Amino acid sequence: MHALVQSLFDGPIDVVGDVHGEINALLDLLRHLGYDQHGSHLEGRRLVFVGDLTDRGPDSPGVVALVQSLVESGRAQCVLGNHELNILLGRKKYDNPWYFGKEFREAGFLVPQVIADHGVRDRVKKFFGTLPLALERGDARVVHACWHAPMIEVAQTATCAVALYEKHRRLIEEDHKSRPDLDEIDRKLEHQNRNPVKVLTSGLERRAAEPFPVGGKMKCEERVHWWEDYRDPQTCIFGHYWTRLSKQYRHGAAYCVDFSVGKRWVERRKGGPPFKRKLAALRLPEMVLVLDDGIIHTEPRS
Repeated sequence: MHALVQSLFDGPIDVVGDVHGEINALLDLLRHLGYDQHGSHLEGRRLVFVGDLTDRGPDSPGVVALVQSLVESGRAQCVLGNHELNILLGRKKYDNPWYFGKEFREAGFLVPQVIADHGVRDRVKKFFGTLPLALERGDARVVHACWHAPMIEVAQTATCAVALYEKHRRLIEEDHKSRPDLDEIDRKLEHQNRNPVKVLTSGLERRAAEPFPVGGKMKCEERVHWWEDYRDPQTCIFGHYWTRLSKQYRHGAAYCVDFSVGKRWVERRKGGPPFKRKLAALRLPEMVLVLDDGIIHTEPRS
């Protein structure tokens, strides 16, 4: 059994953003960070992944295999993201058909991906089942989507993300039986904002002013920018929110390290590389950002 909130590595670390199956970007980034092919670093640094290892990119199985080998050798840690959670729950999404043995098509275009067979599916699911929801040490925290103290407290007493998710799903559904006044959007929001696994892996949400398209569907709930109100002294590093280098990725002590590499399949369709979307790692304690093309940003935007 594995605790869902675990201790973050001591010493210098490199926190890698959402990879989304982009194996070449990951290999390039590790090389620029100074890691060898086995994930060792001459300075004793270690890697931490914020989750969302899979989907959209060309080789999700390859990314998972690499990260799993690093984790099992003690050279890396990884937290659970919403894309890993979907696989654990057996949920078919528009961008994860590779896992279910299907092709990924978007707007009529085939997105080339390595397709998983039964053996790969089994290994991937078992590995995802070992991942914690959050990591923490005295000066730093890592979570996929949202650091929410009450939900962290709940997760600290649990050892299985799926069991914790299902427990709170059932509790919320039972509560809704006595609240017929709730509309469909309110019910969705309660399932999002009252389930600790959902909050930590995909964040808080609220009712949107107008419906908007996401993944081929219209969505009435929008993400809450929780980091704008983050006031804790610990550096909190997270992914999930598809930022760009042209936008703010630092708010006080909160840093988003998801630089939209998961959209490279769109850039390929339009003739890339070169790519505008990047895979990045935030180095601690230096607080510098390293991109998969080797460019270093020494002053994160605030």
